[in-house]
Amino acid sequence: MRLSGTSIAAPAVAGAVAVMLQANPGLTPPLVKAILQYTAQPIAGANLLQQGAGLLNVEGAVRLAQALRTDVANAVTGGTIAAGADLLAPGKAMPVPSSVIGGKAVPWSRIATAGGSHLLSGEALFTRYQPIYDPRLTWVREIAKRRSVTYWPASSGVPAGSVPRLFVEAAAPSQWLVTPGVVQASALAGSSSWAGQTGAFIPLATLSGWLAAGSGVVISEGVVISEGVVISESGQPGPLNPDDAALLGEP
Repeated sequence: MRLSGTSIAAPAVAGAVAVMLQANPGLTPPLVKAILQYTAQPIAGANLLQQGAGLLNVEGAVRLAQALRTDVANAVTGGTIAAGADLLAPGKAMPVPSSVIGGKAVPWSRIATAGGSHLLSGEALFTRYQPIYDPRLTWVREIAKRRSVTYWPASSGVPAGSVPRLFVEAAAPSQWLVTPGVVQASALAGSSSWAGQTGAFIPLATLSGWLAAGSGVVISEGVVISEGVVISESGQPGPLNPDDAALLGEP
């Protein structure tokens, strides 16, 4: 049977997330998304617009989830986890970035999207805590905001703190968004061109292969925000498109 469309994709991904949360109930929603993208299987001949981060890979997603701490969500809520803190569980290491599916070894995409239009990669995404995994934080291009939630009091058997009453967003305070060591992969894709097969039209398998070979800009001093605006320091030298130059603080 062959089926397509969001009506099929949504429950398939929801089921994969359920299995991931069984393996590690401490994952936050943004961390779940990053894991799904990073472990996805690139489809040959399809570009970023056609396949996003690739084909859902439940085996890889669960294996990576099992390698991470199980207290991340509680630590984020309680404010007890700092940017760059160890994200791997005690005694765990980053899994081999490939899966065996149907008897065939398939590579992971090794990319995760952030900030609305940026591609990130590198093991530091999961060996170190990235503040973008806080579900209360919203980052889109140069703007970052933090969300607070007010809950209804307890009533009619419904416990306090379970039903949201009000959401308020304000400029996020000065903090890290992405820590040093993360690989910035947007520059590898380049500016979008259908004829040149670059940018959004680059074949994901090509981009993934470059990242596996060690290409990409390693962010040396992280990405920070101040007064809600992304104002980071520069990473290691490398070609950048205008959006990436603004992100990384390059001229």
